[in-house]
Amino acid sequence: MVLLPAITGCWGRQEVNDIGIVTATGVDRADNGDIEVTLLLAVPRLVGTSSIAGGGGESKIETTAGWVVSAGGETVMDAFRNIQAKLPRTIYFSHNRVLLLGERLAKEGIGPALDVFQRNRQSQMNSFVLVAERPADILRFKPTFEKLSSEILEEEIVRGVGTNIRLVEFLAMLHAEGQEAFAPVVEWTHSTETKDVSNLRATMKTAAFRGDRLVGQLGDEATRGLIWLRNEIRNGVITIQVPEQYGGGKISAEIKSGSTRFRPSVRDGRVRIRIETEATLVIVENASSMKIEQHLDTIESYFERDLEERIRTVCDKVQRNLRTDIFGFGQSLYRSDPRRWRQEYADRWEESFPNVRADISVSVRISNIGLVGKSVDIREEGR
Repeated sequence: MVLLPAITGCWGRQEVNDIGIVTATGVDRADNGDIEVTLLLAVPRLVGTSSIAGGGGESKIETTAGWVVSAGGETVMDAFRNIQAKLPRTIYFSHNRVLLLGERLAKEGIGPALDVFQRNRQSQMNSFVLVAERPADILRFKPTFEKLSSEILEEEIVRGVGTNIRLVEFLAMLHAEGQEAFAPVVEWTHSTETKDVSNLRATMKTAAFRGDRLVGQLGDEATRGLIWLRNEIRNGVITIQVPEQYGGGKISAEIKSGSTRFRPSVRDGRVRIRIETEATLVIVENASSMKIEQHLDTIESYFERDLEERIRTVCDKVQRNLRTDIFGFGQSLYRSDPRRWRQEYADRWEESFPNVRADISVSVRISNIGLVGKSVDIREEGR
């Protein structure tokens, strides 16, 4: 009798054949002013099924593994209910991987639209947040290598090409002291093989917010600088130009490790941030006539100059043009001196941020130059 309550089973269970599994969610502003929600639903019996078409043709199963459904409403939850009315199964969000925010809604302010994702117990806080011009078009894309567009986006983000922000991190940035939010941008890109075939490319650009409003974007180069500033660099390749006095050419190095830290201070009423960046590189290609082992210190200084220029470029662009602290300069000042932050800067950081002086210090160490020193130089005699 005592054990009976423990073996009564799962009273709140949900069977797979009773639910519609959401893998990606898009939220945008519709043309009529409503909130438009688009869901990418996985079809469990089709995901993972191999092709049944003969002769190399594409099967219908491969192209229908995902089902996209959209609806509008006065609020996000109202749109959810309108979608539910179209479906024979209960919408299930616990497997959501990607949350796409439309540019139109983001420019107006995404705070109210995100409220439901904070309150709903099924919300997947580890979902990746991205910004797209039209989320519905992205979710309707039929990928070549994967069954669902949500899988394509997740794989690109996990590879660490650019920034990656999860929903819990994005919400934290919206509410943080001295930190503005940002998120990667997903866009279309044409295949180099066939012009009429498109693919999705994520994380190569970054959307910058002020408060909960989208105020601009960073391009590819600026995004790479942002990754260094945010101390999120994990891998990648850096290529430098060798001066003509050393024969010209280019040298490429792979990033093995990298770190950045901020040291804030206030001098004469002006906030200064000392940015200290360190990197360990491995030479992977020497397309120059320079003998690396004989000029290692010089080459390290070239890489230091390149990294410093990347960081300086993104600092200037964000401070002068976007004027939104996506770096977290204010947060570093808040952590180092909370009292001064609250008394002098908390209420006027938006005005102070563009005037922050960034002092950049970069240290690069090359740990490996490969099996050979100079580049390969093959010439045929007698010609």
